Amino acid sequence: MPFRLFVPEGYEPGKSYPLVLFLHGGGERGDDNLKQLVNNDGAIFWATAENQSKAQVFVLAPQAQNLHEGGFGITRDMNNNIDLSRVFEFSNDLQMAYEILQKVKNDYNIDDKKIYVTGISQGSFGTFNLNIKYPNLFAAMVPIAGGGNPKDAQVLVNKPLWNFHAQDDHIIPVTFSRNIIEAIIDTGGKPIYTEYSAKYKYNHASWVPAYKNPRLFDWVMKQELNR
Repeated sequence: MPFRLFVPEGYEPGKSYPLVLFLHGGGERGDDNLKQLVNNDGAIFWATAENQSKAQVFVLAPQAQNLHEGGFGITRDMNNNIDLSRVFEFSNDLQMAYEILQKVKNDYNIDDKKIYVTGISQGSFGTFNLNIKYPNLFAAMVPIAGGGNPKDAQVLVNKPLWNFHAQDDHIIPVTFSRNIIEAIIDTGGKPIYTEYSAKYKYNHASWVPAYKNPRLFDWVMKQELNR
């Protein structure tokens, strides 16, 4: 699996660093090791000079396969058309992304208490699915334009979570986010949920305003896993 890794300038092996894992959407699948960077700001956002001046953080951006079952969430049928019946399954590409993360942790001095994950669309489902399968891995999660299985809400009840979605999303209905957020709240959790009004016409691209939110970077970096 191709992946890009941003290493903070002046990396010191004797110092531990936070890491953000970015999981792209269906449109960035492939093997060029480029689309997951240039098609949106999901990875670049964390590596900007402005944000790196606040906190030096690694950014890991793997690229999933361009197959009907490829992606960090399974959203396609055999004909590669949208099919949301399997979105709560843990995909093979998601497992590979997890293994790459483990490799990076072995190769660099990554702070185990400050590993974060964010994803868009397919990657949003992947963000939920990763945290459900590995609840003690990430200090915080930022899923955008996707969702998680409400049946697993209890696993996420204490997880720092900021979820984004647009009301007028015609690819992944906003109910996917609403349902999991409501389920987490019902089990005693306190997730942050930002839903963009249809008047803004963000449609499926709610990650555009989400990654422009001036509070997001600071909020994520404040989160720390209790071990």
